[in-house]
Amino acid sequence: MKKPFFSVIIPTFNDADFLKKALQSCYNQTYKNFEVIVIDNHSTDHTSKIISLYKKVRYTKIKNYGVIAKSRNLGIQLSKGRWLAFLDADDYWDKAKLFNVHSLIKKKTKVDLICHSEWIKNLKNNKKKLWCYGPSTNNFYKDLLLLGNRLSTSASIVKKEFIKKKNIFFDENKNFVTVEDYCFFLTIAKNNGSFFFLDKPLGYHLYHDKSASSNRLKHFKSFKSVIKHHVYKIQSFSNKKNILYNNISAIISIKKKTLEIKNGKLNLKKINLLVKSLKKKPFITLKYYKYIFFKFLKQSFLTYVYK
Repeated sequence: MKKPFFSVIIPTFNDADFLKKALQSCYNQTYKNFEVIVIDNHSTDHTSKIISLYKKVRYTKIKNYGVIAKSRNLGIQLSKGRWLAFLDADDYWDKAKLFNVHSLIKKKTKVDLICHSEWIKNLKNNKKKLWCYGPSTNNFYKDLLLLGNRLSTSASIVKKEFIKKKNIFFDENKNFVTVEDYCFFLTIAKNNGSFFFLDKPLGYHLYHDKSASSNRLKHFKSFKSVIKHHVYKIQSFSNKKNILYNNISAIISIKKKTLEIKNGKLNLKKINLLVKSLKKKPFITLKYYKYIFFKFLKQSFLTYVYK
C-alpha cells in the first residue's frame, strides 16, 4: 500500500452533521494520496453512522475529558503521512486544498508549516468573510507572542518530521483548552520552524454557538494562560518578564477596545482610552495598528480577487 503524503487529523465530539461535510470535503479532494484519521471523544450522537459511510476512514475513540489536545496528539501518533493536515470537525475544505499545498511543498522544500487563507462563515446570519493569516517575520516567535495568534488550525499543515525531531505536540494543559493550537504554533516558532502563508482561501471555518471558542470568557482566560506560560517559562528574548507581560496585556486591551469601536460601540470614553494607550505605550500600539492596517489591505484585496 502506498504511504500517504498527508494525514488528515479530525478530532470530534457530537458533531455528526458537521463531520459529514468535513469528511466529504476530504474525499472530494483532487489530490488523492492522503489518509483520514477521526479521533472521536465517545460521541453519543450518530457519529459512528456518519463514519460508516466512508470506508477508508481510520476511526479511533478516546476519552479526552474536554482536552482536545489529547485527541490531536493521538492522531499525530497514529499518522503515517509525511505531512499533518489538521481539520476541525465543524470546518471543511475547498476541493483543491491538498493539491495546492502539495504543489507548494514541492517548490518550498525547506518549509515546516503552511497556513492558507480561509472563509469565515457565521451560521447565525449566513454571512462570510475572507480571513488571511501571517505574515511570517524575522522574529516570528516574539511577534506571535506579542501580537497574538496569526494562524488557524484547519488551515495549517505541518511537516511531521520537524515536530517529531523537536518533540513538539499539542500541550494537554487543561488551562489551555480552546487555544492549545496557539500554544502549538508558538512552540513551533520558538524552535525556529519555517512558516509559509499561502494567500488562497482553501477552506471554510464555521462560527456557531456550539464551537468551543464561542465561549468568549473561557476562551480569553485560556488565552491569557498560554501567554503567561510562554512569557514566564518559555521565552528567552526578554529578562524583564513583568514588563513583557504588561506590554502584551496592553495590546490585548487595545484589541478589545478597537473591536468594540468597530462593532459600533463607539463613545468618547473608549476613544480617550485608546489615545492614552498610544501615549503610554506608543511603540507597541503603533506596531499593532501597523499589523492591523496591512492585514486589512491584504484581506480587502483577496476578497476582491476571490469574491
